[in-house]
Amino acid sequence: MKIFIANMLVLLLLSVQDTTSQVLMPPIQNYSTGDYAAASQNWDVSLDDRGILYAANNQGLLSYDGQSWELFPLKSKAIIRSVYSHGARIYIGSYQEFGYWIRDDKGEMCYTSLVPLIKNYAFKSEEIWEIVSYKDAIYFRSFGAIYKYSNNEVEVVISGVFGNKMLVYQDRLLLSISREGLFFLNEDNELEALPDQDILKGQVVMDVAVRNENLLIATRQALYEFDGEKCSLYRDKLLNERFENDELNTILVESSSNIIFGTIKNGIIQYNPVTREIKSFNRNNGLRNNTILGIAKYNGKIWVGLDNGIAEINLNSPISYFIDDTGQLGAVYDMAFHKNKWYLASNTGVYVFENDKLQMLEGGQGHSWNLEIIGGKLYSNHNTGTYEILDKNFVPVEKRAGSFQILPVPNEKDISLIATYTGISIISENGEVIEISDIDFPIKQVVFEDESTFWAAHPYQGLYRLKFNKDYSGIDFLQKIDTIQNVKNYNAHVYKIYDQIAILNNERWYKYNVLLDSLEAFKELDAFSDFRLINEDLGNFWFVGRNKNDLIFTDFKTEKLVLSSVNLENRLVINNENIIRFNDSIFYASLNDGFAEININKVRRQQNGRFKAKPIIKGVEDLEKRYSLKTAPEIPYENSRIISFFVGFPDSKAASLNYELHGTDTISGTVSNGKVSFQNLAHGSYSLQFFGQSPHGKYSPYTNFPFRVLPPWYLSSSMQFLYVLLFLGLILLVYWINRLKLKKHRLLLEQKFEQEHQLKLNNLEKERLLDEITLKRKELANTTMIAAKKNEVLMEIQGELNKDKGKFTDQFQLKRIINKINKAIKNEDEWQVFETNFTELHEDFFRTLLKSYPELSNKDLKLCSYIKMNLSSKEIAPLMGISVRGVEVHRYRLRKKMELDSKENLTSFLIKEF
Repeated sequence: MKIFIANMLVLLLLSVQDTTSQVLMPPIQNYSTGDYAAASQNWDVSLDDRGILYAANNQGLLSYDGQSWELFPLKSKAIIRSVYSHGARIYIGSYQEFGYWIRDDKGEMCYTSLVPLIKNYAFKSEEIWEIVSYKDAIYFRSFGAIYKYSNNEVEVVISGVFGNKMLVYQDRLLLSISREGLFFLNEDNELEALPDQDILKGQVVMDVAVRNENLLIATRQALYEFDGEKCSLYRDKLLNERFENDELNTILVESSSNIIFGTIKNGIIQYNPVTREIKSFNRNNGLRNNTILGIAKYNGKIWVGLDNGIAEINLNSPISYFIDDTGQLGAVYDMAFHKNKWYLASNTGVYVFENDKLQMLEGGQGHSWNLEIIGGKLYSNHNTGTYEILDKNFVPVEKRAGSFQILPVPNEKDISLIATYTGISIISENGEVIEISDIDFPIKQVVFEDESTFWAAHPYQGLYRLKFNKDYSGIDFLQKIDTIQNVKNYNAHVYKIYDQIAILNNERWYKYNVLLDSLEAFKELDAFSDFRLINEDLGNFWFVGRNKNDLIFTDFKTEKLVLSSVNLENRLVINNENIIRFNDSIFYASLNDGFAEININKVRRQQNGRFKAKPIIKGVEDLEKRYSLKTAPEIPYENSRIISFFVGFPDSKAASLNYELHGTDTISGTVSNGKVSFQNLAHGSYSLQFFGQSPHGKYSPYTNFPFRVLPPWYLSSSMQFLYVLLFLGLILLVYWINRLKLKKHRLLLEQKFEQEHQLKLNNLEKERLLDEITLKRKELANTTMIAAKKNEVLMEIQGELNKDKGKFTDQFQLKRIINKINKAIKNEDEWQVFETNFTELHEDFFRTLLKSYPELSNKDLKLCSYIKMNLSSKEIAPLMGISVRGVEVHRYRLRKKMELDSKENLTSFLIKEF
């Protein structure tokens, strides 16, 4: 019982020492079950060539690509105990199961079990705890057998009771046998014991690693080394004393000068075998859990599988941290290295940091703004006054008011100025503190223009330019600068850069022109308009961004280094950022929960080689399916309402992963959780570019991924071809219709022309006929009139002859003459000629007349024809060889035959009706 109590006291003492001892730590990123959404235990970790992490988790295979976590469970839901990345395959081991995962052409993880390849062997409740590659084969180790996978065949190499480790050493496969030590597996699959290893007998070998051709062998409480001939306890006694309590579990040789040990009880032990320096990473200084189950390395980073979570430790980071998780220290405002000790000014007090231990100075409680070394003395500007720090004592210098700053007066030995909450005080040569009564407002910042003239910044009301009198007992000159180039100077900052007064006001830099006694634009600092100067020392300047809190280190000549706020884990004290120079390569940054050490040489090397990580496209899917990554996807328009891209960015030092989409639409943004989605893209070809974004801007290498959103069905190629055909058909139809119209129009024109031509011909013919008719009428009228005149003359002659016939001696001759005259008057030939000419003019007259009045005689027809010609009875009489009276009688008889009304004119009737 006493021994147990003594052991517990030792453990308690060691625990107290560990918790009180603090060291600068590299950045540690912890991932909890809430981050990766799987079980807490992670038995093994491995990384592929691109830096993607794979972890053997209780719920399946975990994957992390720098952007998002994925879990791939086995169908059996069994615990995965081991994982090993080899080429494109991720081999895993589980309970009575082993195989490999591989991404298909669509980026989806597919599992292939290798157990069905085993022949003539039955598992004996085995779990696969380790996987290694050796001579183009993959070996799987359980506690009961070793399995070899090669050429798509699996064979049981050897069975038995095996220990915790299998590795390749001296180009041979080395195995641990439970409590028997280490053995080589020869080509005949027989075991050969490692030489001179009696010291390992009876111990359980937890892990084995190779360093400089030697073997490092870990048991639970000790570390051994095999130098090629014999095994011996490792030479560092202090290291082995740590292992007696911490319990070794795994070893990782990160380099010849850096070995990482994973323990069961105390997290990670980092060991330098050259300097024998030991560092611990555990729950007290960054890790979530003290039980280390697996370790892997990639590009200077250590990935740790924990009993509760996963951790990433960046051993090569140019920034290391002292973080006070207790909250006691608070926000650090300033640091000073004095007499081999670090002093810290924070919002909770002033501390001394010595031998990796933090201790508050007695009486130093309260907010401290500034630490300053003047003439070998260390001063603190405190909320309650100004103090000198003597070793670990807090000695008051001036306690009338809190102070912001203390600085020496140029060219005046042993005279210093204190900027206080109520004005300015002077520490004289004899140490007396004199309050300057001419100033009764708070001064937060002071910059000397020369030994007597200085600029003072009010916390709220702007800038003042002041001048001391000769004995520094008062102010000779005070000028309040309300505005700078018509802009109010609220919260302006004043500095001295290369003996030039510089002022930052409303994101613009100005300088004071002594000759003109005026402020003018400081064009040389235009590139830093959005940055505030926080440190200047030996020609090197530190600026901090006003919005993003990025840090810039520059000499204004050739060098400009940028540290993203992400690199400092967004821990800077906003609006009170501070950088403290230690030497040419080491600087310290005050943080809101501690401080950070910045190795500027490492920053240079890292930024010169920062273009390494390349984004990885893991998958593309729309509303319906996932697409192959081997060719540019063609996404149907109806499925393109949401198109999602899954992307990883492993082992990147970029501040963010950004994208730019170029095509019909141009979209840019930042990738969140490894996924970016686009909605309702217009159809067309696109190029999606992924790239890292650093404070320097966009950098390569970038990943370019082309894809195409197909047009909707009504704009598809087949439909466009159909539209072309329809358009051509429409053109042909229009052409054909136009041809028909043109033909029809031509026919109409021809018909019209023909009609017009025919009409013209008809008119001409009609005119000719009319002319002929007119001519014939004239001829007929003339002939008729001639005949009438002739007959009239003959009738007159006949009348004269009849009147004087008694005078003629030869009556017979007279009678014969009269008969000839009668015959001449009634000449049928003349009638025939008249009838012919009349018929030509009035073709159907006689036929129509006879048709209507068939009882008409030839004499009636003659009379009708003469009446038709509108001849008078007097003109008709000689033609018919009768008297006018006889014509009238004949007309009367004709009316009777035609049964005409007495009122109707016979001439009009014949002309109108016939």
